[in-house]
Amino acid sequence: MDKNNQEFIMLYEFTGTRIAEFKSQQWAITNYGAVIYASIVSSKALITDISNIEISILNVMAFIVMITGIWLIKGFSKSIAERQQCLATIRKEFGEHFISVWCGGKSKTEVKPKTILKSFHKLIFFFGFAATSLLLWRI
Repeated sequence: MDKNNQEFIMLYEFTGTRIAEFKSQQWAITNYGAVIYASIVSSKALITDISNIEISILNVMAFIVMITGIWLIKGFSKSIAERQQCLATIRKEFGEHFISVWCGGKSKTEVKPKTILKSFHKLIFFFGFAATSLLLWRI
């Protein structure tokens, strides 16, 4: 194996690791958002005499959590897409056998990156905000 191939393999492994780290961060952000939503609802439940202004402030806090969470998820999604493009470029340098195995026997045009989790994380933040807001006014 020549030095050029070793560099490609190192870059490929490093880039794959970075994608995994970014995806892990997306899950951590989503989990923290859920904990913060639960904390907001719990704080309302723990305070027996809470005014409508205070409930509104808690709603604004939940809204800020949603906006910040979606913004962070988008940022990591963009970084993941950039790294996936880097991997695709590196894969072009590998042999046809590698590409065939990587594609699972399908042609290169049949393999599409999956973006469902990006939408899933955003929906968690959106529905988390909606549920938090509803619970703040109902309990």
